[in-house]
Amino acid sequence: MNIHSFEGTEAHKIPITTPLHIVSLRWQEDTSGSKFIPPGTMVYYHWEFADKAGGTYVEPQQALTTVDTRFSWQHLTSGLLQVNWYNRSKDFGQAILSQASMSIDNISKTLGGGLLHPINLWVYETDLDFHGSLAPGSYEWVGGVAFPTLEEASIVATGMNDYTLIRDMPHELTHLIFHQLIQYGAAGNNYPPTWFDEGLAVYNQAFHEPDMKNRFDQALATHSLLRLGEISDGFPSDANQAYLAYAQSWNLLTYMYNTFHQGRMAQLIRQMNDPELDFNTDLVKGLGIDEIHLENQWRLSLHQPGVPLPVSITPTPQVALHGSQTANSSDDRSWILIGLGGVLVLVSLVGFVLLFANITRRKQSVAQKTPAGQQQGQNGQSSQENQLIYMRPWMSAQPTGEPAAFQGQEYSSLPPRRQVPQE
Repeated sequence: MNIHSFEGTEAHKIPITTPLHIVSLRWQEDTSGSKFIPPGTMVYYHWEFADKAGGTYVEPQQALTTVDTRFSWQHLTSGLLQVNWYNRSKDFGQAILSQASMSIDNISKTLGGGLLHPINLWVYETDLDFHGSLAPGSYEWVGGVAFPTLEEASIVATGMNDYTLIRDMPHELTHLIFHQLIQYGAAGNNYPPTWFDEGLAVYNQAFHEPDMKNRFDQALATHSLLRLGEISDGFPSDANQAYLAYAQSWNLLTYMYNTFHQGRMAQLIRQMNDPELDFNTDLVKGLGIDEIHLENQWRLSLHQPGVPLPVSITPTPQVALHGSQTANSSDDRSWILIGLGGVLVLVSLVGFVLLFANITRRKQSVAQKTPAGQQQGQNGQSSQENQLIYMRPWMSAQPTGEPAAFQGQEYSSLPPRRQVPQE
């Protein structure tokens, strides 16, 4: 039996020891531990039969979608959006559908493009229910999750007044829309850094908790902002540092929209759909600035220390030496000039060697200081492409042991659920 999912293809052999005219076979896939498959995953499978004589028969491919069978889901659809909920009335589902549709419209205007493919939004009633749908070992601070590869997202909403509908829902929907707009670029080498992806999602929220701004202000006061290189390929596992990463990514995206405005930011996102480019080239083409200078200008605007900028080596001007009017004086000076020239050449060579050695040492030093987890692999995507999570800022607890291999983009929710104030 061959099974195909977004994680790859598996082949399982089932021996048939007794000759039969009719065969009934059953396969049960183990999805525990590191073999976790998130709800909503499309799985394709087919059976292949082979006998000892070398004959084969291949059955047509079948498909199924994994579902969180703990609940009896209800569904409503509008355009490319489907919402799924349980334990609540149809009116609740209709209200979720309307609000999610409005969020998609607003996000699409900001990004310069909307949905291209159908998406699913799964709405859980409690945190406990939601966490039961995540991979074993997931961080406790996860409060929402988006799977761009699966075109789906999951949030928690206790009711229509829950702040998550104006915080977590637009956050996760932004991930899905954004990744559809850059689907070709992300499939190549043009994958967005985490700070841009998450900053864009937080920027599109209709509600931002005061704790996030307070955490950012604390980092400003202590000059402890994270370098962009530290949050380009995932966020820190430490909850406090991860929350700072969300906060400063949001601030940087706000700075970018205020500085370059929506039109040029939309152009940048369109540029990111080119698989032949990388993010730094996208910035230069779309905004006229590279990442290191963007980071430096943003920090200076916050009255923070700048970052070391690349030093360009200016060629030494060449001085033209003009011969003397008389041959005798020229001959007399020739040996002096030759000697001076030799000294200058020697000094230049020594300086070049020292410069080369210094650059080499700096490169080695940077390579040694860069944690292995921050060095992108050949695909540059790690696990981020599969899952985007949002975090719970008030939780600092870490999971026991290593999380399951399937981790990605997350976002957290706030301490005990607060209701949106009624005006």
